[in-house]
Amino acid sequence: MSESRAKLSSDEEKFVRWARVARMATAGADGRPHNVPISPVLEAGSLLIATDASSRKVRNLEANPRVTLVFDEYSEMWDLLRGVVIEGSVRIVPDGEEFTRARALLYEKFRQYEIDSPIEQGTSVILVVTPERVVSWGF
Repeated sequence: MSESRAKLSSDEEKFVRWARVARMATAGADGRPHNVPISPVLEAGSLLIATDASSRKVRNLEANPRVTLVFDEYSEMWDLLRGVVIEGSVRIVPDGEEFTRARALLYEKFRQYEIDSPIEQGTSVILVVTPERVVSWGF
């Protein structure tokens, strides 16, 4: 496992950029953990995630803006295991130009969003994760 730091290495960045799914852990004011799959985009060092404005993760983040993301790749040959854990803080973007730009990036990477789960101002928000601690293995 690598030493923790605040920035992704070049190899970690490539791994995270191309990942189709990660796991996101939040905790609300009561401390109860919540862990869900997400489909993020890496842009300018931050991770962009779309979600329903009324979701539990949003309620949790309003009470506690701390988050942990896990990107991993499993193999039966354990010497090939790779993963990146990112701890950080979240800013919630409900609308505006930043929302529109993030939505375009998410639609570009995940074409399913536009058809199956449109990201709309008013019913969706964009979560912007700023990494503060990065740990990885297998790189």
